Amino acid sequence: MAVSKRWHIVLSTTESSRPINISLPKKVGLFLCVLSALLLLFFSGSIFFIIHNQSQIAQANEIFKENVVLKDKLVILSSEIDSIMTKLKLMENWEDKVRTDKNFKVINKEIREMGIGGLPIIDTTFTSSNIALSDDYSLTLNKIIQLKGKIEFDYYTHEELKDMVLLKEELYLNTPSIYPAYGRISDPYGWRIHPITGKRNFHNGLDIGNIKGTPIYAVADGKISSTGHQKYFGKFIAITHKFGYQTNYAHLNKIYVKRGDEVKRGQIIAEMGNSGRSTGSHLHFEVLRYNKYRNPYQYLNKLEDDIIITKK
Repeated sequence: MAVSKRWHIVLSTTESSRPINISLPKKVGLFLCVLSALLLLFFSGSIFFIIHNQSQIAQANEIFKENVVLKDKLVILSSEIDSIMTKLKLMENWEDKVRTDKNFKVINKEIREMGIGGLPIIDTTFTSSNIALSDDYSLTLNKIIQLKGKIEFDYYTHEELKDMVLLKEELYLNTPSIYPAYGRISDPYGWRIHPITGKRNFHNGLDIGNIKGTPIYAVADGKISSTGHQKYFGKFIAITHKFGYQTNYAHLNKIYVKRGDEVKRGQIIAEMGNSGRSTGSHLHFEVLRYNKYRNPYQYLNKLEDDIIITKK
């Protein structure tokens, strides 16, 4: 008869002299070992799961806190964008006022809105984690895009306005617009009976009479193109201005400028006299535009808004 194999476990302590013998069948012993291994594995897995889960919970809490902070920052950023948009609106109102004051064309409001138009953008970056945050982010993103478009459009219109203002100022300073001398208009522009020859001829300028030595003023910014003495004009000055203008001053007594000098509007350039063919002390004043004579009377006492750019 075969003897079944058994496992013997001996337990002893230092306090007891008699050891404890435990005898188990081999199958029971194997079962207890496997069960112990499984329990150890389960316990180890549980510990790992708990530690890992705690880490994920901590991570999730950090993400939640970051989302709250991010949402608050998006609200602040959105408010800042609204504030900038308000300031841009004030700048647009200022631009419209300047355009109105300078008689420039005011930009239509619908055209301004076209600069910030377009379909809204929906960003799905945060949709899976936080829908509310995703909506706030998309809203802020669209505001930034609108702000960018508005800034670009307003920058263009402000630059255009600056150029027009500078051009208008330059046009005003270079266009004959003041009296060249104080006095009485003794002979107008146009057909007349010549005071010396007695014949009918066309008078290309405007005669202003006053005493000898009366100051003569440049009627616009320009450059002295010539000075000298002619048989009929006597002592004279010719000034070339921008935008096709030229002004001539004749029958002078003294000349204070020379060829090549730059002169400013209102600067004294000479004294009134009686040189050349003249019946008395006066200034013969001419205005030419693109080498064609113009009526000087139309250029006297002109305001900035009275002067416009023309090609004729």
